[in-house]
Amino acid sequence: MLCTLRSVTAAALAALLVSPGAAGAAEMFHGKTVKVMIGYAAGGGYDTYGRFVARHIGKYLPGKPNVITQNMPGAGSIAVVNYIYNQGAKDGTEFAIFARSAPILALAGESKQTRFDPLKLTWVGTSSDYQGEAYMMMVRKDSGINTINDMRALKTDIRFAATSFGSDGTDVPIVLREVLGLKVVPLRGYPGGNSLYLAVDRGEAQGRMTGIASMKTAKPDWLKPDGHMRPILQFATRTRLPEFPDVPTAREIATKKEDLALIEMLEAPFYMARPFAAPPGLSAETTKVLRAGFMKAHKDPVAIKEAEKQRLELSPSDGAEVQKIIERLAEMPRELYKRYSDILRDPKSPVREVKWQTVDGKISKIAKKGRFEFQADGKTHKSRVSSGYTKLTVSGKAAKAKSLKEGMSCSVKFEGDGTDASEVTCK
Repeated sequence: MLCTLRSVTAAALAALLVSPGAAGAAEMFHGKTVKVMIGYAAGGGYDTYGRFVARHIGKYLPGKPNVITQNMPGAGSIAVVNYIYNQGAKDGTEFAIFARSAPILALAGESKQTRFDPLKLTWVGTSSDYQGEAYMMMVRKDSGINTINDMRALKTDIRFAATSFGSDGTDVPIVLREVLGLKVVPLRGYPGGNSLYLAVDRGEAQGRMTGIASMKTAKPDWLKPDGHMRPILQFATRTRLPEFPDVPTAREIATKKEDLALIEMLEAPFYMARPFAAPPGLSAETTKVLRAGFMKAHKDPVAIKEAEKQRLELSPSDGAEVQKIIERLAEMPRELYKRYSDILRDPKSPVREVKWQTVDGKISKIAKKGRFEFQADGKTHKSRVSSGYTKLTVSGKAAKAKSLKEGMSCSVKFEGDGTDASEVTCK
């Protein structure tokens, strides 16, 4: 009896020592679903990091909520930032990953697309601060370009696959064309990372800009010495990386002080290379919990092993560090932003012409991440349902990729084997 009484007394004392706020924090996400929103279509680097965080953060949030992902591509990921800022849930159950260049576009103050203030977003953290990374300018070897000087000497611009204004793959080449005299023009209109790689592989474009980590996970053959791609410029790194000793950095090539200053401004967001942010107005407690869970997820032994297997570069920083980067960007001279805006005002960046084809067939295989195969005219075709890009209809009703089943008869509108489908209509 005495033992029981002591146990009850101890339990009661412990309960008294736990404040109501602490008790609430312990169950903050209990029974809830947390949504990690991704500003690009499936298949690219941002998508990979977004899904990685979604898989591991749940067990480090109070109440261990279910965590799901949702792709919301559009306007170079500006669409998802606008959503998070203006409509996102302010209880920590929605946050997003988007283009690291988005804050600069907003701070420049001349984009009609940006409807958010980077200083007011609740920064959760970044999966990478770009240690050992670089944003590489890659060209096809059959383009005849061996060095950056070869590109400068071209009589006509070569095309780089890109998504849209506001994305690094579009804006950085446009600025480098201006300040370094590079003969390159972004070909806009691709939905995301996978389609960009495919466009270059198929020869629709002669190159693109992409990070080393992204290539290691999505296109490792691009980094092989005997492959069909060649690196000619390193961006967002102060010095040449050891694995690319013969490839110059953008800082090396800049000869004017004002050009170097603009390059350094554009490179700053790369040190928050894979940024995650929640809506403004989150409570201090919720912000603290999200940031702590984010960092613990990146230090989880299982997550680290997975990252190594996927060749993901992890060098996380929490939201407080990202906030400091944003504050430094906000303090940069207005003339830099004016020049940046002036360059992008007349970008001379064409939109690709899409050659759609519609094929009727029967689904023969369902794979991961919306990929599927179907048989038509005695041939096997491959495509993918991409959230936010593909209009999928099953039996006359809007559906998701998981609704596809082997044996279904479908009409697939796509650009050819391996591309994301624009429309899939199944019976």
